[in-house]
Amino acid sequence: MFGREAPELLRDVHLEAHTAPDSLTVGDRLTLELSVDAPHGMDVRFPDTVPANDKSDLLDRTITSPTDAAQQTGNKTSPKSADKANDKGRAADGRDHWTARYTLAVFGVGDVALAPWHVTVRADSLYAIASTDSIRVTVDTVLTDSLAQAKIRDLKPQEGLPLSEWPWIAGGIAAVALAVALVWWLRRRRRPQAAIIPFVRQRPADEVALEALRRLETQRLTLEGRFKEHYVVLSEILRRYLEDGFGVAALEETTEEMCYDLGRHGFDRAPVQQVRALSDEADLVKFAKFEPSIEDAVRAIDRVRDVVKATCMRMTVGAPVVLAAPTLDPVVAMPAPGSGGAMAQGGSA
Repeated sequence: MFGREAPELLRDVHLEAHTAPDSLTVGDRLTLELSVDAPHGMDVRFPDTVPANDKSDLLDRTITSPTDAAQQTGNKTSPKSADKANDKGRAADGRDHWTARYTLAVFGVGDVALAPWHVTVRADSLYAIASTDSIRVTVDTVLTDSLAQAKIRDLKPQEGLPLSEWPWIAGGIAAVALAVALVWWLRRRRRPQAAIIPFVRQRPADEVALEALRRLETQRLTLEGRFKEHYVVLSEILRRYLEDGFGVAALEETTEEMCYDLGRHGFDRAPVQQVRALSDEADLVKFAKFEPSIEDAVRAIDRVRDVVKATCMRMTVGAPVVLAAPTLDPVVAMPAPGSGGAMAQGGSA
């Protein structure tokens, strides 16, 4: 609220409160009328809601200012008395008369005290607050006579029901079963369990080599002129087959060392000569920049396949096996020049 509070303004202000009816029953409406007589020119502001913590609810509100009263009187009088209409909105002493009528719903039974109502009067930048006393009304209940006529009696005490023994028996059995299950679980948990080893299917070295040769054929490196990469992969397939199938360290040995070990393992002269020829041909392509024909390069795959098929039956029962085919990625490690013809990954093709 803006302005300065000036309590001295209330010396010329008169506030009255009237209620109707004086007594009511639950559900009836209460009419509260606030009347204010204030000097002419003052502005009067009535509350828009019921006071805080009040035991009532606002249903309707009507405000009648001096101007409204004068207009209502002027409309009901003849033109000759229209000049007296303004006097209808003023008190006998010349002050303006303001009226506010509220329709309330009161909550509670018996003697109910409504909170004081506050009205604000203002003159320019000065204001003051006028308050009523607590408003007391009597609210009668309509239930007393009705209850007496209905002859309603108090509730009887709760009837006791006999308890069966079966719930206790069932509960005891369930508790024993739960205890037994808990002991069994604890003992089983402490018992060491064997480690679970996943089963992995092992594949023979010849099967892996033949699959790798089929993949090399599908790459068609020779048709793109990539003979060196073709022979690098082909040499690795052959050497890995000999190492995994017969225990020869073919990936780390030179051609001479590899052929010597094959002879020690009982290989016939013909397959050893085939392995030597294939390794020498691969060395020429990789290190001497020899470029074979496409037919010779493709035929080299068939020659390696013949070696695998001719020697696979010689693998002993305890010969090593592999889990997957060797990679056919043409980007493999190459030996440094002058390494004596050692092939990819330390051996000679």
